[in-house]
Amino acid sequence: MPALEEKYFEALIQETKLVASEIPADAKIDTLFIGGGTPSLANLKLLEKWLSVARVGFHFSDNLEFSIECNIDSVDVEKLSALKELGVTRPNLGMQSFNEQLLKTITRPHSPRIGHQVVYHAHVLGFKSFNIDMLFGIPGQTSNLFLGDIGQLVDMEPPHISLYQLVVEHGTQLAESIESGELAVPDEPTIAAMYCSGAGTLTASGYEHYEISSFALPGHECKHNLNYWQGGEYIGLGPSAHSYLGGRSYSNVESVGDYIKSLSKKAIPRIINESAILQRADDTVLSGLRLKRGIDRELFVERFGVPLDDRIDPKEHELLIKNSMIVDDGRYLRTSDTGFFQADAIARRLIK
Repeated sequence: MPALEEKYFEALIQETKLVASEIPADAKIDTLFIGGGTPSLANLKLLEKWLSVARVGFHFSDNLEFSIECNIDSVDVEKLSALKELGVTRPNLGMQSFNEQLLKTITRPHSPRIGHQVVYHAHVLGFKSFNIDMLFGIPGQTSNLFLGDIGQLVDMEPPHISLYQLVVEHGTQLAESIESGELAVPDEPTIAAMYCSGAGTLTASGYEHYEISSFALPGHECKHNLNYWQGGEYIGLGPSAHSYLGGRSYSNVESVGDYIKSLSKKAIPRIINESAILQRADDTVLSGLRLKRGIDRELFVERFGVPLDDRIDPKEHELLIKNSMIVDDGRYLRTSDTGFFQADAIARRLIK
């Protein structure tokens, strides 16, 4: 396994050099996000080696937002400290729950006590920001249990919180337990109540509900996600990574072996999406309506070269306004307070 990890990082370094040679030297990188799997388990010396190459090849902003996904069981105070020394400014902590039984249900190996310690260390080490992921809709979870988790979160004062409904992956042990009737997912009214009560508690505690799943204390919104949600350009590196740059959209092959093999020959294993701009524009309608502020018409034209009205159905637009589901002030198109929780369904109706 260590040998494969070394080969992977060698390929990643090669791809980084090749991609860096393709973009303008003065192109500024404002955010860096390391995700997919559990990157906090990576060999830090190899990660540092890749970062040194990336810092030479790319022009990172002086105020770079540098995020990395971390499972709670994979980080302790020494690991968090090492990540901070590498330049990480925003660890993304996959807490999921503070309830021991619920953690066992979703096969998370950490304990609530370890979770509390990790959050404490993130505060003490002085990260500029950090995020905590929490789940609702877990089998066996009640509204009171979820609100108990939210109450503990508020007491810990993390700068950013993400609330996600549990997605049960087919073929997993959890899926089999649900299919057999051993476990039961909460019903839809209960799940809706969890989300609404959790969101209400967080906003009442000073968090801005700036995106359907995202809550931030003032100044701690995730810049990386905001750029993506608003149709901005981004570069993806590694197997399965997606990029959108200069009106072109492409992705890398999924296979780690094929990725390494291709880059050993100094060739990036890309798959080009020929309908890039229009697809990205439609994706931005979907993600933009999940934002409290909505879609900025001027920014949309600047990024895609077409007015927002060219990508939405005028009849649905009129009907949704009439039914008080969306608000359009001429600059921003956004969901109403009523429509906010139905943003995905509204977007699907609006997109032509």
